[in-house]
Amino acid sequence: HAGNPVARTKPDERPLTLGADYRALYRSLAPIGSVAKDYLKARECELPPSDGDLRYAEALRHRSGYVGPALVALVTDVDTRAPLTLHRTWIRADGSKADIDPPRMLLGGHTKKNGIIRLWPDDGVTTGLAIAEGVETALTLALAFTPVWAMIDASNLAKFPVLDGIRSLLIAADHDDAGLRAADA
Repeated sequence: HAGNPVARTKPDERPLTLGADYRALYRSLAPIGSVAKDYLKARECELPPSDGDLRYAEALRHRSGYVGPALVALVTDVDTRAPLTLHRTWIRADGSKADIDPPRMLLGGHTKKNGIIRLWPDDGVTTGLAIAEGVETALTLALAFTPVWAMIDASNLAKFPVLDGIRSLLIAADHDDAGLRAADA
């Protein structure tokens, strides 16, 4: 049921953490394989470790009614690690997104504020970290540098906090006004 729309709520009424049903859905998903592996390889992305927060669904329902393969990422609070929402991208093995609108979605009615996608787990983050807006950009960056996290969008990238122990931060900016401003911030 992760693809079904959720009634819109006001930002201050959104849940602060991901509900148990969505957590169970996420835990039931497979590590990156099959169509997801082909999709990422076609986009020249590094495959993330299996203990990161990116999974694969063979058949996930989109709000349009379409059912197909999808990448599903757990979005967690950068500071508390609390699960906030799920980021879903419907994909094809050739490296393209599924022909649906929109092909990427967060769960309705959930916050993404202060959220990140830990493509590499926390224990892999020691003194350096790379960040980028989207999952695919981050996984392309991972060809040259790991660990890497995805920030979801320019707004979250701009608000990324200083983390204790991180002496080096590599930022891969999207080459548009919002991405460049976020990287500067």
